[in-house]
Amino acid sequence: MNATTVTTASAALIGTSAWKLTGIRSTSEGQRCDHCPRTLKNLYDLTNTETGQTMTVGRGCCKKVTGWSLTTAEARRLLNHARQQERQARVWAEFTAAHPEIAAAVEADAASWRPAWTGQANLAAHFRWQISRGAISRVGWRDQGARYMSEVRQQQAALAP
Repeated sequence: MNATTVTTASAALIGTSAWKLTGIRSTSEGQRCDHCPRTLKNLYDLTNTETGQTMTVGRGCCKKVTGWSLTTAEARRLLNHARQQERQARVWAEFTAAHPEIAAAVEADAASWRPAWTGQANLAAHFRWQISRGAISRVGWRDQGARYMSEVRQQQAALAP
């Protein structure tokens, strides 16, 4: 029996190289590395962002191909972070589609915001973060968005330098 575990997510850029980590795979019987002739049980799936080339390599060949070494734990963290970023972008896009006028105001406020004092929070960016991270549920989007538009924007305008 050839048991295979596959972890895939959004691609995570590996260091400053053009290579992205697109998955981690384990197989009990092993699979041949695309870079060398070795049969490996733990493999990384890579994609070159410049050429589109894809490779399945082991940890040692990952360093040879990309110039960067990744432990399995580091690779999993990279993939988990990429997965979170993708999820957050999806949620913000969903919010933007449901409430385009609020999303446009939040984006404009976040981009044009300047602190009135050192350490002042960017409430527009914080609101966007709360939405994308799920701190404000879809049920509360309309009410919290209306609150942002009526209260938070007025407070920010009053504090503007």
